[in-house]
Amino acid sequence: MASHAAVAGPRTETPKVHDHRDGLLGWWFVVHVLARAYRAFLVTLLAVALLPTLWAWSGFVVRSGSMEPGIAVGDVVVAQPFDAADEVPLGRVVVFPNPAKPDSGELLVHRVVERLDGGTYATAGDANATYDAAAVTADDLEARARLLVPMVGRPVVWLAEGQLVPVGAWLLFTGLALALARRRRGQSSDDDHEGGRSRSWRSSLAARGRVQRTASLGGGLAIVVAAGVAVSGTHAATAAFTSRALTGSNTWTVAKATSQPYSAQVLIDAPYAYYQVDEASGAVAADSSGNARPGSFAAVAAYRQVNGLPRNAGYAVELGGAGRLVAGGPALSDPNTYSLELWFKTTTTAGGKLIGFESSRDATSLFSDRHVFMRTDGRLEYGDWMGSGKEKTITTRQAYNNGGWHHLVLTASPKGNRQDAVIYVDGQEMASGKTTETNEYDGWWRVGSGSAPVLTDYPGSAFAGSIDQVAIYRTELSAARVENHWATR
Repeated sequence: MASHAAVAGPRTETPKVHDHRDGLLGWWFVVHVLARAYRAFLVTLLAVALLPTLWAWSGFVVRSGSMEPGIAVGDVVVAQPFDAADEVPLGRVVVFPNPAKPDSGELLVHRVVERLDGGTYATAGDANATYDAAAVTADDLEARARLLVPMVGRPVVWLAEGQLVPVGAWLLFTGLALALARRRRGQSSDDDHEGGRSRSWRSSLAARGRVQRTASLGGGLAIVVAAGVAVSGTHAATAAFTSRALTGSNTWTVAKATSQPYSAQVLIDAPYAYYQVDEASGAVAADSSGNARPGSFAAVAAYRQVNGLPRNAGYAVELGGAGRLVAGGPALSDPNTYSLELWFKTTTTAGGKLIGFESSRDATSLFSDRHVFMRTDGRLEYGDWMGSGKEKTITTRQAYNNGGWHHLVLTASPKGNRQDAVIYVDGQEMASGKTTETNEYDGWWRVGSGSAPVLTDYPGSAFAGSIDQVAIYRTELSAARVENHWATR
């Protein structure tokens, strides 16, 4: 039988050729993703700015830095129409005609900073060192800022100031980005040679994408034109503060929820409860800590009194002797580390309790201690509550019943069977040392009228004066934090 040897022919290897399409398509993918991200960003900002108009809200493009850093040039403030019967929102941003130029059509986006006599209000830009030249009334206010849309009004500012080059560059860039975002990357196919036909990847991409590119460019340009209409609808205001975008009922406003510098510092330290006492009436004191512990007022002499924090709008409450504010929430069990903070003003020579701890929320309590009280000479004291002759107290050297506003902070923590305590007044440590041990019972923090400990030098349970910005913490504030709070008043 003949055998046949298999003879292998020469092997032919197909050389590997780098396909430059891979690199191009990789770059195309990155550009496509960035373009889509820009489109999503732009559409989101426009939607946020324009959707509130469905509820008859208005929009304003900020054209100066008078509200920086919170509201910058080119931001859009969305604002809700203001009714003269509404309560004027102290500390909040509002929109109103400039009262110093009543016939100019100039609009201001400024903050209401103080209530003045005669039903008028002072306003100011956050970046301005002084108040606006003329006061306003509730009738002057057009809208209350509710929402801030950053940057979307920049083209409006450029157009109003005649800066056509950045406007044109923005329109060109936006149109190109939107067109690229809509394009689909051409895909090569293993079937390019199917049926004996062979096409290059370039011709394939061109053939498949021609109609799609046309539609993409048209859609992108449509969005740019829409944005351009919004931009071009803004008329230039004569003042350097704001201008309306669009006209009539279809305006859009720039708005912003704001916080005051003192309040912001208080909240940084996570208070257990925080009462700004800005209520107009009633028995409920709103808790601004975010912990939902509304307090209760009783026998208050007067609400809505002028406060003592020049850079923080708001009101104070006059207790008048019998009045009190009791913190809300469930009873606390034997607090031993804490900080107590409030502002007070008085001319009393009868002394009285500023803040302390009691076993009930009623007018009087079975147990009471942990209180800072004012002596009859106007000095502040902490630690006098046992009535056993073994009290350890700390007392300030200075008196504070001079009729001015003062900032009080008391910090305390356990030290054996006593406490280490510090009294700060107006940002400075004024007394410190070991103080009397505390009783063990459940209770509530309270300001003003309450029970007086017996057999002590305590002058009385009432405090004839005004209070503001009451904050309670379950930690000790440091000296640096106390000074910081005072500095932002």
